[in-house]
Amino acid sequence: MMRHLATILLLIAITGCTSKYRVDSYESPTTRLGKQASFYVVLPKDGRYEERVYQGSGASTASAVATALLVHVDKVVTGTVSGEDLESALASARERGFSHVFNIMLLHWEDRATAWSGITDKITLKLAVHDAQSGNPASSTVTSASSKWGTMGGDHPQDLLPEPTKTFVDALF
Repeated sequence: MMRHLATILLLIAITGCTSKYRVDSYESPTTRLGKQASFYVVLPKDGRYEERVYQGSGASTASAVATALLVHVDKVVTGTVSGEDLESALASARERGFSHVFNIMLLHWEDRATAWSGITDKITLKLAVHDAQSGNPASSTVTSASSKWGTMGGDHPQDLLPEPTKTFVDALF
């Protein structure tokens, strides 16, 4: 009996020590991209939870996307206007000779004191790639993540960004 209880407690502890990632929707790429592709990454508006706006969360997300893209291509530039609309981003990309626009929306951003409250950090992102010339969508996803429960207070929502951005970007190539 004690052995079963110890096993159950160990399983609970292990599952509480891993972040969770979920793809809510996914449109696979219409064609695979090559190393010659270039990207204009839209700087999204900062994320929010209820009335609170998390300053710098948009820049953190754009940086995570740019980092994931630079593994595959050489030319990536992030926009400077927070919350730039798609039409403006497409025009900027065309003017500057980029082949694609990477549009990002922070649908949910929640930074919690998990170590004290037991409530995990959460993010939900909408990531979409558009052909800069035609404006047609090439691929998109809505993905969510939540932090591990067994944290010592060092985790933040931006720590959840690399996994879903890398997964989506890698599928483009």
